[in-house]
Amino acid sequence: MDSPEPVRGFILQPTYRIDRGRPLVHLYGRLETGETFLVRDRRQVPAFYVRESDRERVRELGAPWIGETDRTTLAGDPVDRVEVPRPPDAPTLRDRIHKAGMPTYEADVRFAVRYLIDRGIRGALEIRGRSVPGHAAGQGVDRLFDEPRLAPADWTPRLSVLSFDIETDPSADTLLSVALFGGGVAEVHMVVPEGAAGPPGVVAYPTEADLLAAFAHRVREIDPDVITGWNVVDFDLRVLAGIAERYGGVLELGRGPGSIRISRTWRRGPSRASVPGRVVLDGIQALRGASVRMESYGLDAVAREVLGEGKTLEGGDGGREILRLWEEDRVAFAEYNLTDARLALEILERLKLVELAVARSRLTGLAPDRMGASIAAFDFLYLEELGRRGKVAPTVGTGDEEAGETAGGHVLEPRPGLYENVLVFDFKSLYPSLIRTFGLDPINLVPAEEAGPECLVAPNGAAFRREPGILPAMLDELFPRREEARRAGDEVAAFAIKILMNSFYGVLATPACRFHSPAVANAITAFGRQVLLWTRGRIEERGPRVLYGDTDSLFVEPGEGDAEAARAMGEAMAEELNRDVAAWIRERYGVESRLELQFERLYLKLLLPPVRGSARGARKRYVGLVEEEGRRETVFTGMEVVRRDWTDLARQVQRELYERLFGDRPVVEYLEGVLEELRDGRLDALLVYHKGLRKDPSEYTSTTPPHVAAARKLSGPLPDVMAYVMTDGGPEPAERRHHPYDYEHYVDKQIRPVAEPVLHLLGRDFDELTGRGYQMGLF
Repeated sequence: MDSPEPVRGFILQPTYRIDRGRPLVHLYGRLETGETFLVRDRRQVPAFYVRESDRERVRELGAPWIGETDRTTLAGDPVDRVEVPRPPDAPTLRDRIHKAGMPTYEADVRFAVRYLIDRGIRGALEIRGRSVPGHAAGQGVDRLFDEPRLAPADWTPRLSVLSFDIETDPSADTLLSVALFGGGVAEVHMVVPEGAAGPPGVVAYPTEADLLAAFAHRVREIDPDVITGWNVVDFDLRVLAGIAERYGGVLELGRGPGSIRISRTWRRGPSRASVPGRVVLDGIQALRGASVRMESYGLDAVAREVLGEGKTLEGGDGGREILRLWEEDRVAFAEYNLTDARLALEILERLKLVELAVARSRLTGLAPDRMGASIAAFDFLYLEELGRRGKVAPTVGTGDEEAGETAGGHVLEPRPGLYENVLVFDFKSLYPSLIRTFGLDPINLVPAEEAGPECLVAPNGAAFRREPGILPAMLDELFPRREEARRAGDEVAAFAIKILMNSFYGVLATPACRFHSPAVANAITAFGRQVLLWTRGRIEERGPRVLYGDTDSLFVEPGEGDAEAARAMGEAMAEELNRDVAAWIRERYGVESRLELQFERLYLKLLLPPVRGSARGARKRYVGLVEEEGRRETVFTGMEVVRRDWTDLARQVQRELYERLFGDRPVVEYLEGVLEELRDGRLDALLVYHKGLRKDPSEYTSTTPPHVAAARKLSGPLPDVMAYVMTDGGPEPAERRHHPYDYEHYVDKQIRPVAEPVLHLLGRDFDELTGRGYQMGLF
C-alpha cells in the first residue's frame, strides 16, 4: 500500500542492471530526511522509433516487437515504436537498420536517461510508495523503493563530499598511501614496511593489498554522496582499479554491489567514473565544466590561484622526491598526501562547484558529474518537450544531419587609436533573446520549398513558422528564473541558468547534436549581425561615432569631454535605443522585441591597437581605464596580459606600460630599466613559458614547437602543461635548464610586442630603446 505522504529526494546516479533477463532501473540518491535511497523499477521497456513506412523491412531485420504510435518525425512522417528485451540490444538492431539505408529515431538515448525524460524528472523527484530498510535488503542505502509513483519535485540537497588522494611510486605501479579529507575526516592510510614505525596518527598496513581493501571499506563506512579529488578519474581511480585487478579482485566503493567503471562519453571527451550510488566529481573536470579558465589545471597552480596556498612540494622531480619522503620522512610524506586531498576539496568549496553541479542537474536532468555536458543537457530538455508534442527526433549519426557551415558573431572593424570617455553598450544575452524574439527553433524551421508569405524569414533566408516553439518557451521560463535567483542572492543558480541559456546557440551549431541545424544557427547569428548594424547606424545618425563592435557590444565615442556627462548620455541612449530597436523589429517582422540593450560601462581611456605592421585595427583586442566604486582599474581584453601562452615578463611589462600611459607617467624610462634588468639576469623568474601538451612529443613529425622540443629533454612521465625557457641551447625544461638564457629572444618575442603599440602612440621606436637602431644604420 502506498504511504499517504510523499517524500522528496535528489538523484545522484541514474543507472540500470539486468535482472532475470530484463532491465531494472536504479535511481540512487539522497532524501530530504537525510536518508539515502534506491528506487528500483522494471516497468520501463527499451525502445526507439522507425518510420511507419519502414515497418516490414525493420521486422525482417529482426525487430522483436513493432507497434503503432501517434507520434511523427519532425518532418511529419508517422513512426512506429520498436521494443527490445534489453538496452544493449538496441544499438545492434539500430546499426542493422542504418546499414540497410533506413533512419531510426532516438535509438541512442541512454536507457536510464530515457526513464527520466519520459517522467519529466530533473534532478529532484517526489517518491510516493512503500519502502523497506535498504541495508536489510542487501543494499547500501537507508530506504529501498520498488516501483513507486514518481513525479518531478522542487528541492535542493546539500551533499556530503569526500576528497581522496593517492601516492604511488614514480611509475604508478605500487600504492604507497591514501589520504581522505572531508565531512570531519582527515586521515592518511599508508603502507609501512614490516619493522618500521608509522608516523603518529597514520593508519599503517603491511601491504598495498591491505591498504586497498581498507580504503574501500572506509569509503563505504564514511558513505559520502560525492567522491572527489584532483585528476581523480584518470589517475587515482584508474591506478586503484588496476591494482585491484592485479590482486584478482574488484574495487567496490559504492552503495550497491559492483566495481568502479571508467569510460568516455565520446572519443576525445573527459573520462567518467561510475560508482554505484555515488557521484564522482573530478576537480579538473568540474572547473572546466564551470568555464573556469586557469593558466594551468595542475593542483598546485589552481590552489595557489584560488586558495592562496599550494602543495607542500614544489618543482624538481616530484615522483622521486615523493618516494624519497616515503622512505626517509614519512611525517612529511603524510602531510604532503593529506594536503593534496584537502586542497582539492577546498577548491571545490571555495568556488561552490558541488552546488553548481547540483543546480545544473536540477535544470537539465543530467547526473551531477555531467556538469559540462551541454549537448546532453540540451538533448534532455528538448526531447522532454518534443515528446509532449508527439514528435520524435533523429538518432545521432544517422547521416540525415543538415549540411552546411555555421557563422560566428559579427565583428565591426575597429578604428585604432587612443580615446577618452568611450561608452560601451551590450545586448544582454543576445542569442537567447533573438531566439525568443523571432521564434527561432528547429521545430519551426520550414523547408525553403514550403515557405509561404506567412513565415518569418531570417536575414540568412531561413524561414520559420510563427508558432510557439520549444526553445523560446524554455527561455521564457529561464529568463525570469535567473532574475529571481539573482534577486534572492543565489548566484550559483543564476550562473547555472546563464551557462544553460548561452549554450543553446553553440549546441545547434555542433554536428554532434541530434538537433544540429546550420540554418537555425545561422539565422541566430544573421539576426545578431542585422541588429548590431542597425543599432550602429541609428547611433551614428545622431552624431556619436561607433569605434568598434563585436557580436553583442558597441563601443561609442559620444563627443562629450566630461566623464559624468558621457555617463549620463550613455544611460539615456540605452533607453532610447531600446525603444527604437523594439519599434523597428515590430514594424519589420511583426513580433515583439525581447532584446535589451544596456549601458555596460564607461572607459575613461580606451586604446584600440592596430594589427602589428598594419594600419588596420586589431579585432578582439583592447585595453581601457575604468572607474568603479571610486577605484580606477586597467582592464585588458585579448591582450598578452590575459593570455596563458605568454610569460610573466610580458604580462607584467604590458600591465605596467598601460597603467603608466593612462596615468601620464614615464614610459620610456621604465622600459629602459626593464631591458637593463632583463639583460643583467634580475628577471629570470619571469621568463617561463607554459604550453599544453596535447599529444605525445614523438607524434610531432613535420614541425617541432618549442614546448615539444623542451619536453623531449625530459625523462619519465610528462606534465599536461610544459614549463620551459629559451636558452642559447634552444628550448629547455624550466626545471632542467643547462644553458644560459637567451635574453635577446625575450627582448624580441616578449617585450617588443607589448611595448610597440604604446611607443607608437608616443612617437618612439623600440629598436632605438634597445640600442640596435644606430648599430643597424637605421638612424
